[in-house]
Amino acid sequence: MFYFFSLLLITGYTFASIYISFDSIVINIVLLLSGVILSSIICFSCNSIIKLIKDDSNRKVIIIVFNYLCIPKMKLILDTENTHFHIEKKTKQNENGCCESFRLFIINDYKNLVGIDLDESNIKQKPAKIFYFFNNIDIGKYDYIQLTNVLNNFIGSSGEYSNPLFFDINFYIKKNEYKYRYDCISHYMKFSEHFFTYHLGNPEYISCIPICFIIFLIILNFATIFITILLILKDTYFIRILVVFPIINIIFFILYIIYKHCFVNIFRIDCIYSRKFDKVFIGLVKYNKKEYINTFEYQIDNISRFILEEEEYYKKSNFNLKVIFKNNKSQQICIIKNQTQKGLEGLAYLLNERININLNSRDSNELIYS
Repeated sequence: MFYFFSLLLITGYTFASIYISFDSIVINIVLLLSGVILSSIICFSCNSIIKLIKDDSNRKVIIIVFNYLCIPKMKLILDTENTHFHIEKKTKQNENGCCESFRLFIINDYKNLVGIDLDESNIKQKPAKIFYFFNNIDIGKYDYIQLTNVLNNFIGSSGEYSNPLFFDINFYIKKNEYKYRYDCISHYMKFSEHFFTYHLGNPEYISCIPICFIIFLIILNFATIFITILLILKDTYFIRILVVFPIINIIFFILYIIYKHCFVNIFRIDCIYSRKFDKVFIGLVKYNKKEYINTFEYQIDNISRFILEEEEYYKKSNFNLKVIFKNNKSQQICIIKNQTQKGLEGLAYLLNERININLNSRDSNELIYS
């Protein structure tokens, strides 16, 4: 499909460059190159093949994603012990009936602490990448459940694996008034006793702003060059328009920086415990999922509890997440905006769970507000 669309795009631009009359062959060449460049961008951006390689000697699985130009776009090297596959079926109603599509999830649960060890990894500098997903995959001759089992069996993943993407926080805290939807990815994900995360927004969110920004600048510059060539051929005075190129780029770059600074907030809150459960690391992950907004590290024995202070803000509830130390001092971790008390019960429960376990008082796990 992508090859056909790219060929159609190139053919269209080629015919346009041949049959549309211009004053210069330069314009025809630019028009022809436009089709080649745009089709190449499409083929380069889209995924074509996912290749799995199992390295038994090092207990690794190598995952390589190729685009439609057969160029590797992504290469993942994961521990087989930590890696799991899940295929999800989506059904949509249209004019012709039901339309099915399938998504592949590759999950890294860091169960053996490789990559998130507070003493031996760089997890304090760079957030963990917990899952990858690919839309509209072709399941071939398999049923989607069968293909899930085939992929997991290939790397030796257990069939009894509890998928953290569908972690039911209500069941975990023994509140059965609501049964979690299995086809909906949870905001809460508990990967192991050492690692859990809470998403403030959609866990499947992919920021398209940087990509759209780059594509927009490419098109804008390309269109400006094309128009300038037309004007130059008619009047050399318009060559001065070339000066506008750097100014346009600088303006849009400044706007992009302002957007990131003013509107991009916390994507998720990661909580990671040390191997001996004597330290806890909390990272506030940015929306690009590649950086932290802020990080905190505490000795478990110094913490009394975590609390959420509710404040009214234009009829919407914001909560200040704070840590209270045993010396009665406190530190604010972050502000969680536009949430409900019920929706944050699980966060306070998970944060205080390890503290209460250390105090041998599991029954005192409860949400604390002030």
